[in-house]
Amino acid sequence: MKFEGESQLEGSKDAVWDALNDPRVIEKCTPGCQSLSIVAPDSYELVTKIGIASISGTYKGSMRLGDRLGREQYAMFAEGAGPIGTMSVAGTVALRENGAATSVNYSFEVQVGGAMTGMAQRALLPIAKLLTKQFFKSVDKLLAGASLPAAEEGGT
Repeated sequence: MKFEGESQLEGSKDAVWDALNDPRVIEKCTPGCQSLSIVAPDSYELVTKIGIASISGTYKGSMRLGDRLGREQYAMFAEGAGPIGTMSVAGTVALRENGAATSVNYSFEVQVGGAMTGMAQRALLPIAKLLTKQFFKSVDKLLAGASLPAAEEGGT
């Protein structure tokens, strides 16, 4: 399943780059993130609690950032498992200055296993879009100077 989109964040490309590559920002802004542990440079283990429809539950996984092209683009690889199956994600995040804002384009290939397989297109894609929107909204608030509370349960 292909998942892609674009978000506009207020701030310079360098500020957005720094935020998206900062484990503290990733932890604070990831919906439902309960913990993020650094296991090596740019490699993390995380626990996320999601409270949306049929995917509700606690998910444990790993994430790695790498293959950077300057401060313009990087690759993200993630995998995890939860109550209804497994998921692996591989893709890129690219930044482009857009006046006082920065465009963040993302493109991921997602593979799912277990009970998630039957709901991949119908339910997971809208949920992935919602969670991604929440993540970038939180990053945007952080860039604007707002302090964020500890990560809350992902969902609506």
